[in-house]
Amino acid sequence: MRANSTDTGSPAKTEMAPSGHLKANALSLSDAIVLGLASSAPAQTMAVALPALVAAVGYAGLLPIACAFVPMLGIALAYQRLNRWEQSAGATYTWVSKALHPYLGFVAGWMILMYYTLGTTSMTVPAGIYTLQLLAPGMANNKLAAVAVGSLWNLIVTFLLLAGIEIAARLQRVLAVFEYLVLFFFAILGIRALISGHAAARVTPAWFSIAGAGGMKGFSAGILIAVFMYSGWDAAIYVNEETKDKEANPGRAAVSSVVILLFVYGLITFAYQGVLNRSALQSSAGNALAVIAQRLMPGPSSLLLSLVVLLGTVACLQVAIVSSSRLGFAMAKDRVMPSFFRIVHPRTGSPWAVTLFMGGINLVFLMLTAFEAGGTREVLSNIASALGIIASLFYALTAIAAVWQYRAVLFKNAGNFVLGGLWPALGAISLLTIVVEAVLTRAVPTSVLWAGLGATAVALPIALGIHYIGKVPFLSDPRQQQIQLQTRRGRFRGEF
Repeated sequence: MRANSTDTGSPAKTEMAPSGHLKANALSLSDAIVLGLASSAPAQTMAVALPALVAAVGYAGLLPIACAFVPMLGIALAYQRLNRWEQSAGATYTWVSKALHPYLGFVAGWMILMYYTLGTTSMTVPAGIYTLQLLAPGMANNKLAAVAVGSLWNLIVTFLLLAGIEIAARLQRVLAVFEYLVLFFFAILGIRALISGHAAARVTPAWFSIAGAGGMKGFSAGILIAVFMYSGWDAAIYVNEETKDKEANPGRAAVSSVVILLFVYGLITFAYQGVLNRSALQSSAGNALAVIAQRLMPGPSSLLLSLVVLLGTVACLQVAIVSSSRLGFAMAKDRVMPSFFRIVHPRTGSPWAVTLFMGGINLVFLMLTAFEAGGTREVLSNIASALGIIASLFYALTAIAAVWQYRAVLFKNAGNFVLGGLWPALGAISLLTIVVEAVLTRAVPTSVLWAGLGATAVALPIALGIHYIGKVPFLSDPRQQQIQLQTRRGRFRGEF
């Protein structure tokens, strides 16, 4: 039997977390939504993804964003149902293990850990760039300097997390308000430039067609980037053991985050993408929003957008470490990760050992990025596409687990069938189709496919080693998963 990680904990007034457990009732519904949005990090994501999106689909960026929303909402609905069944910081890892097979669960957990590790690289480089843009503009295009400054930010947010999840949530609230106010202010300026004809591009029907996106090849590449842009909303789920009303609120936060991101990304992409010509936008790489801001509002005020991207990136870095550390904590309880990952501070309820470890791994990957061949634009664009592949795979696997787990109740009513079966299933099929299409059409470079698919494939030999060498019961006796499932029959709380 898997160790119980769904302890209801003590009331919120309790100062000490139960030994070996995360702190219960530390976060509200709004805290969970803010964490989900912060993990997607609209400001930082646009700084990285907008040049890559324009390179892939031209000015038809709204199309992949809108199309990616449909399967992504289906995936979020799957997360909502699965969270009602089992509240675990492992989320996808736990659900796929119990609903399908522990080997698949381990692969899913591995993919998510790789996603957050690679993702912090795509966040930390812009953090360095935007810090230099504010403090030492002449060094903003120096990749080594950007990596060094970004590493410092990584260390800062890692040590802040050791103080407890509540402090992180309060910081995220403040950063979110400032980030969205500034982003929407410049969006208004961008739309005004489009209407008045002062933007580098004019709105045409090609902005809203697959032909304008470069056909299916460009559209497939754009969808992968759009998936990357949405991804991260599931951070609201990884803190479910620490959220009030943990059966309902994390799922609500996940669905709300996806809907909010559709509006945010649609508006910002439409308003920002035509401000610069394509070559200027692509050459600006992680510095794109600073260049756009200077074009929309010349002078010192344009630094506001640089500041908001920096703060949004720092917020996203923090939430990425929160999510990866909670996942590592859950996997360690099943002995498929090092046992010291289970160490929790008794006062703050923070899994401090795994938090420090994940922060350190992020630094290692960041150092490797500093010496990678190619410029900043190529590095960030490739990371965005690789993350889109990885996210598509583990999101699809989660949706499949949800449909399979609730197959007995799908035909009880229309809500169950559509929202609990059809929509998540279509979401999974759509994301898997996009990955296959990207491979067949070579929509992304071979190196990116190796990074995305290779990072996933390496999980299998690791799982085999844990099974046959480590003799871990979680993997050695899959039948216990079926026993657990049988004991949970009748406990489904996922009907709509």
